[in-house]
Amino acid sequence: MTNWSNSVADLQDACRDTFGVPVRYIPSMDTRFELGGKAIDLTGIFDDARETVSLMGGGGNGMEAVIQRPVVEIRLADLGIDAKDGDEVVVNEVTYRILEIQPDGHGTVVLILNRNQ
Repeated sequence: MTNWSNSVADLQDACRDTFGVPVRYIPSMDTRFELGGKAIDLTGIFDDARETVSLMGGGGNGMEAVIQRPVVEIRLADLGIDAKDGDEVVVNEVTYRILEIQPDGHGTVVLILNRNQ
């Protein structure tokens, strides 16, 4: 690892240690039957109203919309499997479905969530 990668990893560890909350990751039985829906407990950084930008139409003719969405940041090494759309996470006793996965290139992913009804 480079000095930059080491610095990023150290900062991510400090943030997780300071702001982390218990997260339960539940693989979907519909698309990941082989995992048996077995929950994985880990620590993540949760934000219930992060502003995200949604591009509609693309290119110069597209529109941007700022949307508040719940997100959780987790370290892939803690998860042990690839995160997938449709899986669920439980944070603070609330269940969310994963809508989108945004890797940061340093071993952490931001999971864009939607609260289950």
